[in-house]
Amino acid sequence: MKFLPALVASLALAASVAHADANKQQLVIGQLQYLSNSHPLVQVNNTKLFLMGFVQRPITAFDATGRSVCILCATKPSLENGLAKVVSLPGGQKGMLVTLKLRPDAKWGDGTPVSASDVAFTWKMASEGTVAFSNYNSWKRATQVDVVDPKTVVLHLPKVMVGYDTWDQVLPSHLEGPVYDKYKSTEDYSRQSLYNREPTNPGLWNGAYVVSSAQLGTEVTLVANKYWPQPPRIPKVILSYRGSATALVQNLLSGDLDALPVSPGGISFAQMLTLRKDHADRFNFPLDAGYNLERIAFQLKNPVLADVRVRRAIAMAIDREAIATRLFEKVVPVARSLVVPANANYSDAVARYPYDLAQARALMAQAGWKPGADGVCTNAAGQKASFEILTTAGNQTRLQIAQVLQNQLKSICIAATVRQAPIAIFNGDEMRKRRFNGLSLSSIQFPPSASPGLMLGSNAVPTEQNGWTGNNFSAYANPAMDAAIAEADAALDPAREKAAWAKIQRIAMDDLPILPLYFYPASWVVPKDAKGFDVARFDQPTNWAEQWTRQ
Repeated sequence: MKFLPALVASLALAASVAHADANKQQLVIGQLQYLSNSHPLVQVNNTKLFLMGFVQRPITAFDATGRSVCILCATKPSLENGLAKVVSLPGGQKGMLVTLKLRPDAKWGDGTPVSASDVAFTWKMASEGTVAFSNYNSWKRATQVDVVDPKTVVLHLPKVMVGYDTWDQVLPSHLEGPVYDKYKSTEDYSRQSLYNREPTNPGLWNGAYVVSSAQLGTEVTLVANKYWPQPPRIPKVILSYRGSATALVQNLLSGDLDALPVSPGGISFAQMLTLRKDHADRFNFPLDAGYNLERIAFQLKNPVLADVRVRRAIAMAIDREAIATRLFEKVVPVARSLVVPANANYSDAVARYPYDLAQARALMAQAGWKPGADGVCTNAAGQKASFEILTTAGNQTRLQIAQVLQNQLKSICIAATVRQAPIAIFNGDEMRKRRFNGLSLSSIQFPPSASPGLMLGSNAVPTEQNGWTGNNFSAYANPAMDAAIAEADAALDPAREKAAWAKIQRIAMDDLPILPLYFYPASWVVPKDAKGFDVARFDQPTNWAEQWTRQ
């Protein structure tokens, strides 16, 4: 019976080889923050955009060069090709007509064509405003949609705007239309939407993949959409969720995970650097400059922070260079402005806030704050200079930065406590309902088409009236800023646009409603056999996931 151990070993080896071969047909990607809401246009954040790149494609996206390219459209509208036109409106105003031609082969996962009716339905939902939609490349920018034929619409824009050629996802009118007709409020619709009740319905998805299973809090499995024109080279992708970045690293090294994105939504940049030092033989590490801005938002309704001198003192008490060195080994430069230097509209003609404790303490004194017996500043009214630093639970990089900020603010007699909130609460009550009381750490994507009004315009302050949408979490309002934003949004001439953006950056860095920290590098940890994982700097790389391979 000596042959039995050999037979068992042989079978085990065969199973191991078969398992390895099978794994070439799938990719297990670790994720940090499970999405409690699967709707493509509701409560949009970076983690959701990562998922949507697989399953729900936008009309257009930005490639690695920063160009807007068609994903679901057949031809990108432009003034040159006549699909976009500047037109005269009543009262001497100027507007635009933009023709969107959808790809003839674009279909939902149930075989239904992606159609002009879907565009009209999505626009209707956005424009009626009863459901709080994303405002990145908002459909609300149009005042009217004309359906020309099953694959063509004309959008009426009430003003000239730079981002006329950039549009987000559309929704399947044949599935979501009846739900919306019955449930009109954000809360009711979000609860009843098929995206949240039946996420495995293939007709909800129009990307290279569809959702085949979703296990609450733990895993989402994606399989090839048989109607996508280019079949994905990796037939199955599994998004596997963990409670911490440390668990993500452990499960990567154990083989339970194949790949990890670097924050947001994955491991920290410092963890990636450690993996690159210790496991370069097992993984590749695509890396490029990013455009995703990590920032501190100041809660301006807090009387301590309402004084710009205090905000400037805080900026000068934070050693951002040391943070970049300690956490990112100088690979990540400090953000000097709101936009990445690679952006054509970048300007360095802005106020700088170097690490300078003497100047920071002088600013606190000018604002009426004096150190108390306990080392915490108080003002003439007896109020203490104390507040929270809020960050997202499980994000190791942000926790480390928050702890550094806490220690550095002590040097100018500010008492700060660090609090972490689960992502659903952070994005909901804390940020969108603006219940945080001091500083918050969060990021915002800033592709070339995005209006700076997203985080600086007075109309982007989340309120109950607008369904708590917008990214102006500080509730910053400055008429000069609003005017500069309007100028930038309407500037089709690159020189005028650059000049307006320079003004925006100057005002923002003077007023400091937010403090830029750094731009996330676009980075991955992927297996050695993975190919095609070129890092897209200006949009989600998952928009091109069908090009990925495992060899």
